Amino acid sequence: MAYDLLISNGTVVTADAVYPADVAIAAGAIAAILPSGSRADAAQIRDAADCYVIPGAIDAHLHQSMRTAAGLTVDDWQTGSTAAALGGTTTVVDFVDALPGQSLTDALAARLEQARPAVVDYGLHMSIQPDIDPGPTGYMRRVSETRIRQMRDAFDSGCASFKMYMAYAGNQLSDADLFRALREVADLGALACVHVENGDVIETLRQLAGTDLAWVSRKENPPVNGLGAGILHALTRPPESEREAVIRAMTAAELTGARMLIFHMGCASATEALGAARARGVDFIWGETCPQYLVLTDDCLRREDGRLWMCSPPLRPQADQDAMWKLVSNRTIDLISSDHCPFNQTQKALGINDFRKVPNGVPGVETRLSLIHHFGVRRGRIDLQDWVRLCCARPAEMHALPMKGHIAPGADADVVIFDPGLSKPLSAGELHSALDWSAYDGITVDGWPRDVISRGELIVRDGRFVGQPGRGRFIRRSP
Repeated sequence: MAYDLLISNGTVVTADAVYPADVAIAAGAIAAILPSGSRADAAQIRDAADCYVIPGAIDAHLHQSMRTAAGLTVDDWQTGSTAAALGGTTTVVDFVDALPGQSLTDALAARLEQARPAVVDYGLHMSIQPDIDPGPTGYMRRVSETRIRQMRDAFDSGCASFKMYMAYAGNQLSDADLFRALREVADLGALACVHVENGDVIETLRQLAGTDLAWVSRKENPPVNGLGAGILHALTRPPESEREAVIRAMTAAELTGARMLIFHMGCASATEALGAARARGVDFIWGETCPQYLVLTDDCLRREDGRLWMCSPPLRPQADQDAMWKLVSNRTIDLISSDHCPFNQTQKALGINDFRKVPNGVPGVETRLSLIHHFGVRRGRIDLQDWVRLCCARPAEMHALPMKGHIAPGADADVVIFDPGLSKPLSAGELHSALDWSAYDGITVDGWPRDVISRGELIVRDGRFVGQPGRGRFIRRSP
C-alpha cells in the first residue's frame, strides 16, 4: 500500500508504551504502525531518527480574543493557534462567553465565525455566567431559568463542557446557581469545568487592601508599601480560600452527580483536598494544572514588574510547586493545560499603581509541551508516558475528543516529531504569540517540536509554520 506520509525511524511514545516504530498516514488518519525502518512506500517521508513521535498535544484551556475590561486578549484565533501548532499542540478548546441577552447558541455561532482563521482543530466550552441583575435585596447577579434551559441547546450544538466561575465579579455564580447548573450538567452527561476560588473572600480582601494595607500584607517581610505591588494579588487570594472553594465545589458535584474538572490547580492544600476525595472513592471529579504552577513561583510577583505574572489563581511559593509535582506524579492531577490568557505590557500597566486593575493571565500555549518535558521528564519527575498522558491522551479522553491524543490506526493523524536534543530559549523574540513579553524569559528548554502534522498535513516543518489560516476544523464534541 502506498501511504501519503511515512514517519520513519522514530521512537513512538504513547500514554502506555515507548517503542521504535514507523507511523504510516493516509487520508488524514493513521493507517498503520509499522516496524522501524520498514521502507514502506509513501509520497512523503519524514525521518524521525533520535526523535520522539508523539500524538499532537491537546490544550483544552486557552482564551483567544477574549473580551475583558482591559480589551481583548492579544492573540486572535490565527496567532494563537499558530503559536499552538509551533509548540506541538494540534487541538485546542477555547470558550464561548454570551453577552447579556444573547442566547447560548447565538453566542456559539458568533464565536465560530470569529474562529474561522484557526490553523488547528478546535472545540469550545460554553461559559455559564449570570444574566439577571440583582433585585433590591440581592448582592450579586443570578442565572435565569432560561439560561439553564439553553444549556441543552449548546450541548446539542457540540459543546460538551460548561465553564463556571466561583470568583470574579460579574462572572461568579452563587452556590445556588452553581448547584442548579451542575444539575443540568449531570442530566446532560456533560462536563463542568470550574474556576474554583472563594470570590466573596477575595473581593473583601481586595477592598481591605485599600483601607488596611498593613493588615493584608502582614505576612510579607517587610510589609508591602503601595497598591502597585504584584504580590498583593497572591495575598488577597490566599490558599485557604482556594482550598475551601474546592471542597465546596466538590460537595456540589457529589450532591448532583455532575462530572467536574477543577481548572488550574496550583495550591497544594487545595489539590490535596481533591486527592482526599479520590481516596474515599469519588471518581468523577478531576484536576487540571498549568505549567506556570510547575515552573514559576510567587517570587515573580515580588518583582518590580510583577504585575505581568498576575494570574488567577495566583502563583504560589516554592513549597507548593514541589508538592504539585508530586501530585502530578501520583495522578491526583489528571491533565496539564496552559490557561493561555495573553495581555500585553500596556494592558498590564493599567494596574501599575493598583494591582486590582491588572488584567489576570499569563501566556503558555506554545511553551506548555516543552516546559513539561524539560522540567518534568528531564528532571526525572515524570516519565515519557506520563508526559503524553498529561498533555495528549488524558485531555482527549476528558474533553470528548476520541479521534485525538493517541497514535493508533484509525485515529486522526495528529502527530508531533519532538526532538529532545533541540534547545529553545523562551524569550518573546523566539516565540510566536502576538505578545510583547514572555512569562518564561531567561529559561531555555531542552526539547522542542521539529515537525507537526495535523490530520495528515505537515503544518510545521523543521520548526517553521507552513500551514494555512482557516484549515482548522470545529469539533462537535459529545461525551
